[in-house]
Amino acid sequence: MMHTADPKPRWLLAIHEDTNANATLFRDNQVHFAVAEERLTRDRFAGGFPVQAVSECLRFAGIELTDVDAVLPANRHHFLPRLAPGLITGEEHDFFGARHKAWVYFQHAMTRSSAIAWLTESLSRALLQRKKLPKLLDFVDHHTAHAASAWLTSGWPACLCVTADNMGDGWSSKVFVANSAGLQFQYGSTARHSPGQFYGEIAQLLGFHNLLAGKVTGLAAHGDPAVCYAQMETLFGLDPAGRSFTSPGLWWRNKQVGAYRSLQGHKPADVAAAAQRRLEDVLVRYVQTAVRETGLRKVALAGGVFANVVVNQRILSLPEVEAIWVHPAMTDQGISMGAGLCHLQQTHGLQPEQLQHAFLGPQVAEDELGAALDAAQLRHTRPHDIAERAAQAIAAGKVIARFDGRLEYGPRALGNRSILCQTHDPAVNKWLNERLRRSEFMPFAPVTLYDHAAACYRDLEGGHAAARFMTATFAVTAAMREKSAGVVHLDGTARPQLLREQDNPGYFAILQRFFELTGTPSLVNTSFNLHSEPIVCTATDAIAAWQTSRLDALILGPFWVQRAG
Repeated sequence: MMHTADPKPRWLLAIHEDTNANATLFRDNQVHFAVAEERLTRDRFAGGFPVQAVSECLRFAGIELTDVDAVLPANRHHFLPRLAPGLITGEEHDFFGARHKAWVYFQHAMTRSSAIAWLTESLSRALLQRKKLPKLLDFVDHHTAHAASAWLTSGWPACLCVTADNMGDGWSSKVFVANSAGLQFQYGSTARHSPGQFYGEIAQLLGFHNLLAGKVTGLAAHGDPAVCYAQMETLFGLDPAGRSFTSPGLWWRNKQVGAYRSLQGHKPADVAAAAQRRLEDVLVRYVQTAVRETGLRKVALAGGVFANVVVNQRILSLPEVEAIWVHPAMTDQGISMGAGLCHLQQTHGLQPEQLQHAFLGPQVAEDELGAALDAAQLRHTRPHDIAERAAQAIAAGKVIARFDGRLEYGPRALGNRSILCQTHDPAVNKWLNERLRRSEFMPFAPVTLYDHAAACYRDLEGGHAAARFMTATFAVTAAMREKSAGVVHLDGTARPQLLREQDNPGYFAILQRFFELTGTPSLVNTSFNLHSEPIVCTATDAIAAWQTSRLDALILGPFWVQRAG
């Protein structure tokens, strides 16, 4: 009997080259590997061409760049990072700076002039071709990539897709109908009027890096939104039709002028609360308008604005909305995957399929883990039941770090690069952040056994899938507030990860055993990293972070390390 050789795999490499650079490798129309450049370079939000991310994609697959059937770039008009990556590195994030404002106006102009759009796309293509990438395909638009990342990982044959961020390919937001005919653009808002710009300006006004605008959300819980809300209404709004954002003139915006100057006379927490409330109110009405106009009650979301978990909760609470899905890498870390999915849907008829997990990054081999521990001169054991050891330690009040399996894709740690401890202590946010050298305002997020979700959270209907990836907040029950005060926000909500055994068996085993020991079905789950650093990627990263953070124990694959004393 003759045996035919297995067909040669088809490889598609998709790349995103701007801030938060990343790459995704597809094998036979399925996601094979995805990673952000920052995880490998250890430079948070690393931009430019994703050199190391591409290299890691190829290393994981055991192929060379010449084996790739096609390379797919995202961002049709982002020639500046391709022309001179160093030019925008520092100034790009000064939202009040002249250089940034000029770039915003230029992005806006591209949406109004076909000639400018053609020129920028031609320049982008010429610059990319200089890299001599094999079989280079045509660009995928930034917001189309965002929308595809949400729709094609939702599992919904038809839905509404809404994107929102600072800006990309001239736009800050787009609304799409997604169905058997593909993604159909409806309308949007240009870079000139941007929710990401508004929220980033407030973050910067409060002294935060505007790519860390989530700190505003955390601080907001400690303030009164009514105090400064009137000023926020002048800075960000929606047109009467509910189809486009509005904002005042860009050039005159200055920290010492107008509403910005006035805001500096108020408590930072009140400023944050007002900005958060205004963002919620405007985004909710924007999505509500789209739902009513299209009649589509399932809503898929992507773009950095939808990293705001409170916004997502309020969208889910709309009476017109049946369910939400937020792409796990909702920031630009998801652009390369979205571009690839979009291409495969258009060329191979790829159908929406619910994303089952986000463990798509590098994995460290067991012998390398052991060698790293030996090199660090750390005494370690290999327990027969490491989940039992971990659960017993956490039940005894210890804080452990877990480094196991493949790295998570996206900004959330979901168990493989996580720090775990009990949830009962309301002061955990203070003392654990001190150990980690972080300054955070929002309480830690919990991981909760999926089967116990109803006992811990309210109004979960339509949000279970999003909750598996920590992308929305939910109101907690009285029992959750009593047993797990350390993960409950001041407004009585929490941002859970709902965990099933099939999602991550080793991680699940720890939580299940902890529940058996204590009767509490939740643990604190915070990302395994130190202040201002990306989530750990390698064994060396993990060991260095663990040693610096003064945590009690470390799981490194099958190995257990415990701090002396």
